[in-house]
Amino acid sequence: MYFNHATAGALVIKPIIDRIEHKLTPKELTALWFIGITSSVLPDFDIAYSVLKNLEDHRSFVTHGLFLYLIFFLLIYILSYFQKKEEFGKKFFQTSAYVFLLGVLTHFFIDFLIGGIAVFSPFSYKIYGLDMNIKNGYSNRLFEYLISRYMIIEVSITSLFFIIFKGKKYFVPKVFALSYFLIAVISFILVSLSFF
Repeated sequence: MYFNHATAGALVIKPIIDRIEHKLTPKELTALWFIGITSSVLPDFDIAYSVLKNLEDHRSFVTHGLFLYLIFFLLIYILSYFQKKEEFGKKFFQTSAYVFLLGVLTHFFIDFLIGGIAVFSPFSYKIYGLDMNIKNGYSNRLFEYLISRYMIIEVSITSLFFIIFKGKKYFVPKVFALSYFLIAVISFILVSLSFF
């Protein structure tokens, strides 16, 4: 999936944030939305490198392996025990650790379903997952993707996002998720038109 990692991440972390929002300040809630939504697109930050190096697949990099993110999760969680402040304290850091990991796992789950990932990197770079074969005989990758069955998933996640995140209460996650969505769409179009 190319466009909806951020919106899917927002959908998955929403129950956690809704459950604890009464215990956190507005600043902490904004930070949690940012951490969760950003972590759901974080594994794809390696795309720039793969485009510059003209590589076919970026999902075999260490950024698509669980080990790196488990280390970050543990570091964030351990940091919670050193937080003495009320705002951005222990509760915030512990929740941040879970929201971070859940965002990354959402990304991995989607990539696993539609292409596969090197989940055990840096120890093994074997790709595990289902094959995303979008080849329809067209030379343009953008067009091939737009007419593939995966667009049904993209449209479904986007629709669900707009149904669930309505109202002023969810302004912040909408801004974060839709910003990443827009960046993904523009990047995919530019890369598809330039390199494929």
